[in-house]
Amino acid sequence: MKMKIKTIEVYGFGKWVNQTFESVDQLQIFYGANEAGKTTLMAFIHSILFGFPTKQSSELRYEPRSSVQYGGRLTVCDTVYGEATIERIKGKGNGEVTVTLANGETGSDALLEKIVYGVDKATYQALFSFNLFGLQRIQQMNRSKLNRYFLSVGTLGNEQLLKVADKFQADAGKLYKQTGRVPEINQKMREVEEKRQQVRTAKAKNDEYTTLYTRKEKYEQEIAAVRGSRDKAEKQLEQLSHLAANWQLFSEMLSLQQEIKKMDLVSLPEDGLYQLNHLNQSIEHIRMEIVQEKERSKQIMEKNKLKQSQQVYLAYKEDIQDLMAAMDTVKETLQEKEFIEREIQTETNQFVRSKLQLGLNVGQTLPLPQTEEQKKNYHQLYQVMSKTAQDNQMIEEKSAFLTFQENSLTQQLDKIEPHLWENQHFQETESYYKNKRASDLYQGQENKLNKRPSKKQINPALFSGSIGLIIGIIGSFMNGISGIGLSIIGILMIVLSVLWGFKKNQAVSTETQSGYTYEEYIKQKELRKQWRGVLAEFDHVMMELKQINEALEKNVQQKSEFEKNVKQIIEANHYPENFSISDLVAQPDPFELVREQKQSIEKNEETHNQLTEKLAQWKERARFLESVIFVDWNHIPAVIAGIIQFYQEAVAEEQKLLAVHEKEEERQKQIKKYVYQQREFEQQRLSLFQVVKAKDEQDFRKKFVLFDQWKQKKDRLALLKQQVSADIDLLEQYRDQTDLLEQIEKTKHMIQQYKKNEEQQINQKIKQEVAMKELEKGGAYSVLLQEYANLKSELQELVDKWATYKVAADLIERALTHARKNRFPETIQDTTTFFKMLTKNNYQNVFIKENRIEVKRQDGVIFDAAELSQGTAEQLYVALRFAFVKNASDIVCLPLMIDDGFVNFDQSRKTQMLELMKQVSETTQVLYFTFDEQMLSKFRKEQIEMLY
Repeated sequence: MKMKIKTIEVYGFGKWVNQTFESVDQLQIFYGANEAGKTTLMAFIHSILFGFPTKQSSELRYEPRSSVQYGGRLTVCDTVYGEATIERIKGKGNGEVTVTLANGETGSDALLEKIVYGVDKATYQALFSFNLFGLQRIQQMNRSKLNRYFLSVGTLGNEQLLKVADKFQADAGKLYKQTGRVPEINQKMREVEEKRQQVRTAKAKNDEYTTLYTRKEKYEQEIAAVRGSRDKAEKQLEQLSHLAANWQLFSEMLSLQQEIKKMDLVSLPEDGLYQLNHLNQSIEHIRMEIVQEKERSKQIMEKNKLKQSQQVYLAYKEDIQDLMAAMDTVKETLQEKEFIEREIQTETNQFVRSKLQLGLNVGQTLPLPQTEEQKKNYHQLYQVMSKTAQDNQMIEEKSAFLTFQENSLTQQLDKIEPHLWENQHFQETESYYKNKRASDLYQGQENKLNKRPSKKQINPALFSGSIGLIIGIIGSFMNGISGIGLSIIGILMIVLSVLWGFKKNQAVSTETQSGYTYEEYIKQKELRKQWRGVLAEFDHVMMELKQINEALEKNVQQKSEFEKNVKQIIEANHYPENFSISDLVAQPDPFELVREQKQSIEKNEETHNQLTEKLAQWKERARFLESVIFVDWNHIPAVIAGIIQFYQEAVAEEQKLLAVHEKEEERQKQIKKYVYQQREFEQQRLSLFQVVKAKDEQDFRKKFVLFDQWKQKKDRLALLKQQVSADIDLLEQYRDQTDLLEQIEKTKHMIQQYKKNEEQQINQKIKQEVAMKELEKGGAYSVLLQEYANLKSELQELVDKWATYKVAADLIERALTHARKNRFPETIQDTTTFFKMLTKNNYQNVFIKENRIEVKRQDGVIFDAAELSQGTAEQLYVALRFAFVKNASDIVCLPLMIDDGFVNFDQSRKTQMLELMKQVSETTQVLYFTFDEQMLSKFRKEQIEMLY
């Protein structure tokens, strides 16, 4: 996972209060002038990730003066936990931090430490964050500091081990310092020395003891001398062994010195080959120019041979000019012809639309104008058909009325007939009431006949309403005032019938529950009378309806005959199929405009034919150009354009030929100039051969091959001298390997002899000490001696403890150094690649020798980092930083922050630096803080955040 900052939100930090920077890019530029807050914003990111500086710290805390809030938060993504929000506000120590993950889980410092891969602020600032001071610091590093720097960066992820090693070193420093007075070992050493002096004073009281002590000291001195000689011999053996191990390098160096001495080529000019190559290139270039100019001259002459079209132009020049003189008239004629064609097309379209609007087909013949006799016949036929139509309408109206009457009477009969008694019942009732008196009839209503229930009489209100409805319908079919009057009468009768029926329904019926009363008898009698009247009226209506239908059938036959006659007239005179008799008698004649349109079209077509003939005659005059003008000769505009183009091209070609002849003269002059230059360069090359006393070019190059070999040998010799610089003095003593090996054997034998002598002296010293111990038994001297021994024992314990700390720290650093070596070669290789890129290949290699940075220039010269110019040293530092970031990305990948680190770079170096930044930003987020206005044109607008 490669952590990236998405959003920066400042609550209060220095000058920034309630400020948010959203959508931070993979390569983000923060631009602002001095005092715009770039360094403050960079410190804010440090503080949120690693804590605010304590009040006792020398770092600035940037507490805001215009806000009570102190702190802010960062939104980061692509962490080991995905997206997270890191918020830090004022609190104890380094501030109160809250980490919120995407799933809602929260944590504090422990969770934040995992998100930043366990990196502390010092390591982050040493690796991922730097400014101009950091770039300049590389020249201030000594070997130990540089080694420690590589160790801390190369072992990224093992900071705890380094901290333990540092603690061991600090604990060892508390026990002993070479020039200290307070450490325990230093104090104990003083106590031991004081006690030793007391012991020596007590011992001096005994002459024998003094003699023994003197001999013991003598043996100790002799032992020290032997040890010194042995150490010196061992050191010499080590040097001789190193010399023997590198004897191949020494042999190569001696061989190179002899070979260089034999070669006498120092007088050759350094740029001799360059001069020769340059002259050869110049001569070859001029020779090619001469060949190319001659070839161009040949091609142009071939290209500008007279074509067939040019030949025709020269042969018919006067005729062509006559054609061009008449061209305006021809164009006018063509334009007039095209105008007439458009007019014909427009009128034809209008003519067709008019025919279609009148119902004629496109190809149908136009009807001829009507004669007076035709008009008279058409008018008579129109009148007869109109009268027949009127009669037919009246018959249809009367038929509708009778049909309505029929339906109405049928409905009346249907309503009356259900209420009629059977004839037998009616006759029996009628006979019964005829035999009794009228007065007895009303009193004997309780004597009921055992019959079916009585039926109600017809409702007069309903009958009156039906009559009103019939009258209203008849009035709606009639035209004029009479129809309106009948409709009003019908509506009034319907309203009165409704009112009457409403009142009538309120009356109480006098009908009894069973039998036929006298009242029912009277009603039945009246109902039968009404039924007979309606039935007679129904028969009369049916008879009239039969007569009306016969008349209607006759009128339909007459109408069919009239329509057949009209159809024959339309077909005979080419009228539209949808024409009727009313259209035939219409005024004015609807086809008069169409006939005028046809006449206009015919007139324009005649004019068009005349113009076409004129153009055809002109085209025949230009037929002699048909072989050179490749157009459609049936298309006059194409012929006109072709002739004009032909004439223009011919005239231009004529001018071009004149220009070609002029250019050819200039070309010949240029060829002569090239020949003169070629002779001059050849003379300079000959002079160069004479300077180095070479017979020809082959001899010249041979000398310079030898010269290159001589330089390579010198470079190799310098490199070998640098590699064996520590043994160069010793090499002068031993020019023969056999002598060297003999001296090594002698030295080994001498060391063995020294060891033997040392052992003998130690035995003698022990004898003296045993004799002294016999004399030391008892008395105050024994107490002092015991105290002295106790102090030495205590001192030894402290020394053992100090040695334990030192050895442990040394072992940790050695282990980390060994771990560093697995990542170190790739880091140095990437540093070399980046440094070559930044210096445009001026420097080829970067390597570490004895924990010291060295670089190799393109010409092979090797420089220490301290010997580089400020700009080049800063480029080296940037290359180291970016290489460390790249090779540590598998362990930790945090955003890289740069605060105006390239102000000392010239424009070329800045360009290369920006390319490297873009390359690094592909895998690691880069935040660049700058006041350089030129950067605004190097990046996209969305990549730049303006600070004010």
